[in-house]
Amino acid sequence: MDLAVGPGAAGPSNVPAFLTKLWTLVSDPDTDALICWSPSGNSFHVFDQGQFAKEVLPKYFKHNNMASFVRQLNMYGFRKVVHIEQGGLVKPERDDTEFQHPCFLRGQEQLLENIKRKVTSLIQFLISLVQSNRILGVKRKM
Repeated sequence: MDLAVGPGAAGPSNVPAFLTKLWTLVSDPDTDALICWSPSGNSFHVFDQGQFAKEVLPKYFKHNNMASFVRQLNMYGFRKVVHIEQGGLVKPERDDTEFQHPCFLRGQEQLLENIKRKVTSLIQFLISLVQSNRILGVKRKM
């Protein structure tokens, strides 16, 4: 499956725009100083979050907010990689944050369609409530 390239490019309709843009910017050699694939290709690194947010995010998204970017990553099931030697307690010498998702792998664009946005607990609760009412035969008043 080929994905369109470039900021804001639309990929296949079953792949959310966020993931298509993320794939494009991680794969773009022009952004490697600030975001790039790990050597193994099973994760990506963001270097210098401040500069990344200021210079790269606005080219691909409608904001320059690193926290919003990380929130989106979390909503799609990406996880921050914490290395044992860092232990999460020692601040690394370099501003390097690594993220991974089992279906976000270099050279495996076709896996992007398997990455789904998480459904919030409230939405899950409401869906189950509606489904249980249908099962019980409860009719909604309009």
